[in-house]
Amino acid sequence: MCKGSSKKRRYSRPFSLFIFNQHTYFFLTRSFQGFNQKRLFAMALLICCSRRGYVSVFLFLSFIVDTVSPVTHYSVPEEMEEGSVVANLATDLGLDVRTLNKRKMRVDVVGNKKYIDINRETGELFISERIDRELLCPLKTTTSCFLKLDATIENPIRMFNIEVEILDINDNAPHFRRGTMHLDISESSPVGERFSLNNAVDPDVGTNSVKNYHLSSSEHFSIEIQTGRDGTKFADLVLKKALDREQQAVHNLILTAVDGGVPTRTGTASIIVRVLDVNDNAPSFDPDKYDVDVMENSPIGSLVIKLNATDLDEGSNAELVYSYSLYTSERTQKMFNLNPENGEIRVKEMINYEDFKIYEMEVIANDKGPNSLSGQLLRKHPIWFLRQLSDTFLILRTIVTFLCF
Repeated sequence: MCKGSSKKRRYSRPFSLFIFNQHTYFFLTRSFQGFNQKRLFAMALLICCSRRGYVSVFLFLSFIVDTVSPVTHYSVPEEMEEGSVVANLATDLGLDVRTLNKRKMRVDVVGNKKYIDINRETGELFISERIDRELLCPLKTTTSCFLKLDATIENPIRMFNIEVEILDINDNAPHFRRGTMHLDISESSPVGERFSLNNAVDPDVGTNSVKNYHLSSSEHFSIEIQTGRDGTKFADLVLKKALDREQQAVHNLILTAVDGGVPTRTGTASIIVRVLDVNDNAPSFDPDKYDVDVMENSPIGSLVIKLNATDLDEGSNAELVYSYSLYTSERTQKMFNLNPENGEIRVKEMINYEDFKIYEMEVIANDKGPNSLSGQLLRKHPIWFLRQLSDTFLILRTIVTFLCF
């Protein structure tokens, strides 16, 4: 509201920068930051209530116009030593160094700690506290990082806007959030299949950030480097040769991330690949020949032979069940008991040489995996020969040949 008028006037949004005192008729400034001379001058022309009010406000804002100067730019690398000189501000602004103390020159850092100050004796801007660019600008949305400063002198008042760009140095090495990565990969995975790996991070920016990855020597694996939309580099693990768990169950790899700084810095992570089993091996018998001596009057339950079959797979794929095949006669199965869990064959009924002299049998070992595979005893020589050594002794001799199917 102008002096001499009771009529209230509403002004445009730019005047939110000023406070009007209705008793003294003064406009007080809230802030000058971000406004150039042309905008302030235009604002002065908008205030027009009466001739007296117009002259007062116009002269006041004209004074403000003279105090605000264009932005002065500097750039310094981060991590400079305290006391390092940025520039001679007095020289750059055309100020008399001899008057800086008298005019109470000061520098204020906008919205941050006072990393930079001015020496009133020399007019030099200097580092008052070590600057960590990654701490000052933690978000990597842009490669630029600025300190904004306001320099002020009095008698008459003048204000200077200063921007100091903090340049990145390669003071950080790439690192992985997880030092060890575990991958479970089936041995049936096709060649060319890809597996995602955790990417490395580097607080530095630009050329000092992660630029490449290297994988330790491997017969089965390689890596391919990908670039995200934001420029982030990451690696995929690629299977280049088929896996065989029975040959190598675990692969230990080292992934190295390299930045583009000079000199380069690196970070590493371990990759442990555990090969998951598929049921690709049939049980096999060992040895392939058995010699067994049994007395004719062996008691029921006595051990005749313990068959030994093995399977190179693991888990349920390697758990075996023994059984007679269809080629084993009922008489033989009646005389000898086969334990399905451990392959033991024991006497089931009393053996009589005069009743029966030859027994034939065929034993199969099946694993418990899906699509079960089996190892089988061939009928090439599956004959147990009974030979009488005396009236009370009987030798039961077996000659057997095994083969895997």
